[in-house]
Amino acid sequence: MKTIYFAAASLDGFIADKNDSLEWLFKNGPTDISFIDEFVKTVGAIAMGSSTYKWLLDNHSGPWPYQVPCLIFTHQNLKAIDGADIEFVSGEVKQQHLHLQKIANGKNIWVMGGGDLAGQFHDQGLLDEIHLQTVSVFLNEGKKFFARKTETAFKIKDIRQRGDTCVEVVYLTK
Repeated sequence: MKTIYFAAASLDGFIADKNDSLEWLFKNGPTDISFIDEFVKTVGAIAMGSSTYKWLLDNHSGPWPYQVPCLIFTHQNLKAIDGADIEFVSGEVKQQHLHLQKIANGKNIWVMGGGDLAGQFHDQGLLDEIHLQTVSVFLNEGKKFFARKTETAFKIKDIRQRGDTCVEVVYLTK
């Protein structure tokens, strides 16, 4: 079981534009995204930031796209999606990580969206890997991929080209 921050970012390190939108990714990202489906098969629980959740609420039609339990980290009162296995949580990520480990049933935990949320997991020593899909576009502003300053150089585990617009690098954080 690993805790993995899996996200896409622009060449200049942004995961969302200045309006918290992910639309840039769908216009510029890889056309073959089957690697995401392969990753999702290894996941038993999701830790999601509130901005990502709100973007899904506003932009995703149809049923909730994830078949595993999802904790939404928020201090806001957000609307639940019918049929979704979600729980709204706040507080220390260390405590919630214990809960995530239980509900993940031996599978990986996906830290989805939220450079600040990923940073909180990293600060507590809970993040095992970062799977960064760098898309060949500049946003110049928006939400940073990793909202922390760290002097630690992460070790590269793997590098893969994903289509003609994206490269994925898997970093070990420990």
